Amino acid sequence: MEIMKNYADLLRIIDIVKAEIEMLEIDKEYWIGKDEQLPFFSTGASKYGLDVASQRVDRLNGRITSLETKLEHFQAIEKEIRENIEKLEGLEYKIAKLRFIDGMTYQEIANELKYSYGYIRKVVSQSNKEVTIRLVKR
Repeated sequence: MEIMKNYADLLRIIDIVKAEIEMLEIDKEYWIGKDEQLPFFSTGASKYGLDVASQRVDRLNGRITSLETKLEHFQAIEKEIRENIEKLEGLEYKIAKLRFIDGMTYQEIANELKYSYGYIRKVVSQSNKEVTIRLVKR
């Protein structure tokens, strides 16, 4: 179950990095403008000058490049984890996938898998106990 939580967290991190890149691209557009043929005919360059605009764009490009590198790394990890998750079998993995990746409630999972809500909760509880026991033994 823990791998599913970690995978769901990784997906959120990927979404956050993508959003950061998008925001930086919008900020960059403010400083450089939309028209690639006539760069620096923008609000930021007009208001603060070309030197400031150029410095800001250079800084933004560096941050964007850094985030794109992180994104590629996270996406490679995500792909590897997803491939391994897809190979997993068993009820507890199905429950964990539906809960942490698909975002379903335990009641929705019970309905989907055609088990009672109480049984789903029992499987989850037993699985959590097993994980705790393994961690304590380390």
